[in-house]
Amino acid sequence: MKAVLGWLGRTGLLYLLLCAAIAFYLFAWPAISARLSNEDFRQDAMSIAEVRTRLIADRDAAQARLADRVDTIRSASAETIADRLEAARAERAALAAELAEGEGWLDRIRPSRILERKRRELQLAALETEIAALEVARERRAREAALDRARNQLEGYARIPTAAAVEISQRLCSRARAALAQYDRQEPIERNLRTIFLREREPLVEREDTLCEQARDRKVRRDRGLAAASSVREARARLQAIEDFTLAALPDPTTDLSDTTVRDVMMRAALALLAILLMPFAIRTLFYYVLAPSAERRPPIRLIRDGTLPATIATGKRSGPSLQIELGDNEELLVRQGYLQSSQSGATMRTQWLLSWRNPLTSLASGMAFLTAARGRGAMFGISARADPFAEIARIDLAKGAALVLQPRALAAVVQPIAAPLKIESRWRLFSLHAWLTFQFRYLVFHGPASMIVKGGRGVRVEPARAGRVFGQDQLLGFSARLAYAIRRNETFQPYLFGKEPLFRDRVADTEPDAGGVLVIEEAPMAGKRGGVRAGLENAFDAVLKAFGI
Repeated sequence: MKAVLGWLGRTGLLYLLLCAAIAFYLFAWPAISARLSNEDFRQDAMSIAEVRTRLIADRDAAQARLADRVDTIRSASAETIADRLEAARAERAALAAELAEGEGWLDRIRPSRILERKRRELQLAALETEIAALEVARERRAREAALDRARNQLEGYARIPTAAAVEISQRLCSRARAALAQYDRQEPIERNLRTIFLREREPLVEREDTLCEQARDRKVRRDRGLAAASSVREARARLQAIEDFTLAALPDPTTDLSDTTVRDVMMRAALALLAILLMPFAIRTLFYYVLAPSAERRPPIRLIRDGTLPATIATGKRSGPSLQIELGDNEELLVRQGYLQSSQSGATMRTQWLLSWRNPLTSLASGMAFLTAARGRGAMFGISARADPFAEIARIDLAKGAALVLQPRALAAVVQPIAAPLKIESRWRLFSLHAWLTFQFRYLVFHGPASMIVKGGRGVRVEPARAGRVFGQDQLLGFSARLAYAIRRNETFQPYLFGKEPLFRDRVADTEPDAGGVLVIEEAPMAGKRGGVRAGLENAFDAVLKAFGI
């Protein structure tokens, strides 16, 4: 059933991925591919200098085209100018709307987008200039038409009566009107008889009408002629007042360009990547040939300088998955939780809260707390790591007066005299370069008589120090307190350069020939360790504990 559900899950996930891929190809890819042309790729590879050169060339070409259009506008008709003005305003509105849409977050460094935006800005500036020229040309055409209308109107008044002629006509009209008025002031009977029989009034009326009509006509013609002449003068002045359109240079499209393009970003990223890739090798080379030799020359750490006896181990004994311990007179066994495999029936058993009440935090941090304490002469106990299949156990017997530097985390059990419990001392080395480079400032020294039952991944090896032993820092569990502890540069450079080996290894040596000092080394420190995030947290915590010798 589990296999069927797993197959259904994998098949369903594959089906959903295929649906997403097909939908992307059908709906999204056409729009994306339309913008990702080969020309865009070629332009995006341009430098900022090439972009500036291309924009200057585009501006010169646009300036030349604009000059040709302005020359055409000067000779175009009013209808042509009006049509082009309407079209140019529509183009300007469309371009302004496109430029107002904003930019993408990479458009300011992509040369293809920079060129496209700047070309639109040039086109908009050219349209603004053309629209201004069209408006000037339209106004000029309108004033020319007004002047033509004024001239045509003035042509109807080719001969404008003078003021004297108008005045004479008005006097003649006044005399004729006065003569008619004088005739009408006669006695009515005489006036009527003379009008009827002699017809004297009719010529006077006709004369008055003719002369007054002539006076009015001359006056109107003079006024209208003068007005038409004034209109011509005003239209000519307005036409002369309008200035011809002067073509200005288009703005420089390179003034506000960024100095960074995609090419620059990629080059800087490539240089940064190269620096990141080479920096560890440069630092490692510097450390190997400069720092490490200087650190090796520093004095080693010596925790005890007197004639303390070395730690000893019975010959022929090797670490194994389990260890049998037989208690003697006045001895007791302290066992870490999870390491007591079997016990003697009838033995006295109790709980001891801490390995050392003088070092409570060390006991708690190293796991040597809530110990099982057992006593009984001749009692047999089995010690084994029940939860760790890779751990092996070894016994180190410390004679009276002997001292062993040991990490408490490696302790599985302790056999000590009831009357003389195990003595533990703390030794700090804060001002030693070796302590800083190994990140261990505190060392715990265990004094005999006692037997230390230690554990380690895939086994624990106890070997004589003699003239000196070199090993990995994470392998060292302990060493005789009178030995000289220091660091040593790794013998081979290339493995360290490529991160296969650490820069320093630990070195422990006897201060005197044939002094009998021993080392306690873990065979495989990483055996049984977890992986992942939890392992990283545990390793960080272990590093902190190591600084305090735990």
